[in-house]
Amino acid sequence: MKTRYASVAGLAAAAVLLAGSFALGAQQGDPQARARLRERISDLYLIRLTRALDLTDEQTARIYPLLTKVEKDKAALQGRMGLDLRDLREELAKTPPGDEAVLGLVGRIRQARRAIRQKDEEVEAALEGILTPVQRARYLIFTVDFLRSVGVNLDRARGGRGPLKRTP
Repeated sequence: MKTRYASVAGLAAAAVLLAGSFALGAQQGDPQARARLRERISDLYLIRLTRALDLTDEQTARIYPLLTKVEKDKAALQGRMGLDLRDLREELAKTPPGDEAVLGLVGRIRQARRAIRQKDEEVEAALEGILTPVQRARYLIFTVDFLRSVGVNLDRARGGRGPLKRTP
């Protein structure tokens, strides 16, 4: 059991270092660096989740594929939503903005947001059948704490310069 935790801790440390190294490329707008950073954070999430929830091998085998697929799906949705947001900003910068274009973009953005929420709900429903009640409670706390710590660490990796700037 101790070797399992040592391995997990080593992998977590490596993932943090790799995520920090890709933060600069992601900040500069390199799409491949952003994708690698997202993948590293996802890997780190899975490793820490295993430890925080003390998952069995069976639980791990059921959860990893589920979370990996959902994260890829959400990344695709968020990527398209980001492009739509960029287009919406451009449309709103026009004088006057086109009502039909604005309505279409707003509709697509809302649809993407609903789809992302639906993916999150699917994960939570699946976890109901995999995790114990105590593990589900730990999962809620872990997710909030993990996302908060990733935000803090990415801010540090950027040198405390604030959020990444998105180009239109």
